Amino acid sequence: MVNKKPRVLVVDDERVICDLLHADLTERGYQCTTVLSGHDALIQLAIEDFDAVLLDIRLPGMSGIEVLRETWLNHSKTAVIMITGVNDVDTAVEAMKLGASDYIVKPFKLDRVDASIRTALDAKQTTDKASSEMDILARGVEKKVESITHYAWIVTQRTVNVARQLGIAEEEIQRWVAARITLDSDNEGMVKCLLDRVRRSPLAKHMTGVAAPYKSKPRSGEPLD
Repeated sequence: MVNKKPRVLVVDDERVICDLLHADLTERGYQCTTVLSGHDALIQLAIEDFDAVLLDIRLPGMSGIEVLRETWLNHSKTAVIMITGVNDVDTAVEAMKLGASDYIVKPFKLDRVDASIRTALDAKQTTDKASSEMDILARGVEKKVESITHYAWIVTQRTVNVARQLGIAEEEIQRWVAARITLDSDNEGMVKCLLDRVRRSPLAKHMTGVAAPYKSKPRSGEPLD
């Protein structure tokens, strides 16, 4: 966030809440935008990139939970902090399962909101850094595989030259070369397959912000998705 104001979208159907948060967050150094409905929130998210969203749960038309789902699907790197006037544990748990960073109950203290945003942004920054380090590591391993493959080919060529000097039949040499190439190719493919599995692992997806939100097991009698 160096030299860049964090962008925060406030979504609440109460104008007084929007105005209050806009004034306070702007004073604290955020670049703040406000909307009064979930529909307008999705439009704004499609137009601009936001670092965090302060999202009221009870909104006219589209609920905050619905907006949260859409935000996770299309803007997974945006942190979402839920705001509600009802202290409902079940709703809070549902929101957190769907990827919300925090759950704040009205009436709230402005310092509490600021702390929640900063915590979410710090977590996002840590995740982005870890993801970048994983990419660098993967590229390093892939480069090493290329070097090993090149080295293996040099060994194969020199072995062939020695074999010919020793008078070994060309048919035997070519059979050995084919087996050697297959072995080297299998080893290279195994390493690349491992790298691909690492990239697609739940941990890697979570770190890059593309992991599916946690879903609890359905209760007896409930339909599976």
